[in-house]
Amino acid sequence: IAAANAAIEPAAERMKAGRPIHVDRARAKSPAGGDWEALDPVARGRTQMLDTPADPFAQAQAAMAELQRLSLLTPNWNWSACAVIAREWKYLEPVRAWCEMNDVPAQMGNEQIPNFWCLRETQALCAWLRGLANAVVNGADLRKWLAQQRPGPWIDLLGEAVDEHELEAGGAQTPVEHFVEWLAEWGRDVRRRQRGLLLVTAHSAKGLEFDHVVVLDGSWRDTGKDEDADAPRRLYYVAMTRARKTLALVRFREGRGIAFAESIGEERATYRIKAQSHPLPTALARKAGALRRDSASLPPPPSTLRTRHQRLAMKDVDLGFAGRKNSRHSLHRTIAELSPGDPLTLRANGGRWELFNGNTLVGRLAKSFACPRGMHCHSAAVLAVVAWSRDRSDPEYQDSVQCDSWEVVVPEVRFVANGA
Repeated sequence: IAAANAAIEPAAERMKAGRPIHVDRARAKSPAGGDWEALDPVARGRTQMLDTPADPFAQAQAAMAELQRLSLLTPNWNWSACAVIAREWKYLEPVRAWCEMNDVPAQMGNEQIPNFWCLRETQALCAWLRGLANAVVNGADLRKWLAQQRPGPWIDLLGEAVDEHELEAGGAQTPVEHFVEWLAEWGRDVRRRQRGLLLVTAHSAKGLEFDHVVVLDGSWRDTGKDEDADAPRRLYYVAMTRARKTLALVRFREGRGIAFAESIGEERATYRIKAQSHPLPTALARKAGALRRDSASLPPPPSTLRTRHQRLAMKDVDLGFAGRKNSRHSLHRTIAELSPGDPLTLRANGGRWELFNGNTLVGRLAKSFACPRGMHCHSAAVLAVVAWSRDRSDPEYQDSVQCDSWEVVVPEVRFVANGA
């Protein structure tokens, strides 16, 4: 709180002018560093400034090393209560890659799970429910059905729904239609639910709070069109005030910087980050009693941090592709055999990207989809299979549909820099 007030105090225009934030009454008699003053022998609950090389890949390592250090200090660590915040999405891509390498659950704030209601697994459950003779169901029935399905992330997600519903229902039987309505509402909510470490920009983090926050360096000196000089400071203040318990601010050391956007952004390889360190953390170390230290000694960043992982959304896929084949076409049988995690290949064909499982065509991406500039597809896999139908299709495309319902493959793709 002291660090955030020190950060925003010089701003000429701010909502908090003359009204600095303060500790609430419930914590008034607590140590200044809260519970973490005793838990963390290094920071003792203070805001930390972590100096790193002017390199977004080393920065990603440093940010995650700090969160891992904290995770070992408490048995109740929960990655879903943590966030890494940056000025721009491109600085978060190496963190995403690091999490994949080290099996840390993470999600980019600009990604969501596919439409829960359209998932093959959700539609199969609803079809089974509506076929029950007695039109009532309980948790035991639902778990028995789930146990008979092919394992996968979306069956696990349905298992979470069943567990939550059983708690609400107290183990009692529920009319099928009541459960289906409840499941639809649960699915709308779960798409907004944080599942693992959240990687998010300061703009997107407004209104959110997390127990543990790391704020990355990069582009904080820049002002956008029509922004005043204090706009970055106010945004940095937003990032800082997302933290409930611990806060670490990464700061680039002065240096040459490093070209990196060829790997994780849309700019060309000649882009180089500004190697000027962000001035705010340095000032805070003097004014707010914060701790300034070098980040942990780490090995050189591995090349795998230069990959970009992208979960495609339904808007990125040609939803009607399989529907334009009649119901007897082998494409439908091939898609029916696919499961989340099965390997795919992306191939360009006449300006469009097609999806293959082995040598078998299983789908096509939308016209609007394009690989990130300077990168190519390294690997791909099935993220989900969703159900689609003639009724859900736009009216202008319904004349080309040759079957009433079909399935659509939605992929997740890993990109690497050209030449890698």
